[in-house]
Amino acid sequence: MKTQNNTFFQTLGTTQLNNLVKEVKETVAVGTPVINQKIAFGVVDLWNLERTRRNRMVRRHLAL
Repeated sequence: MKTQNNTFFQTLGTTQLNNLVKEVKETVAVGTPVINQKIAFGVVDLWNLERTRRNRMVRRHLAL
């Protein structure tokens, strides 16, 4: 299987190729409200993951 394709870049002109790889300056938005940001992964979250994993395992074995 061919892993490299060089023909795509040959059809682009030099100005188009420069526009594609041009660095864009980014700014950080300050003062925007953060909605539903969870602080940390707690013990309750781990408990819920284990509980649902146990239920899935039981259902999988009952289906056989």
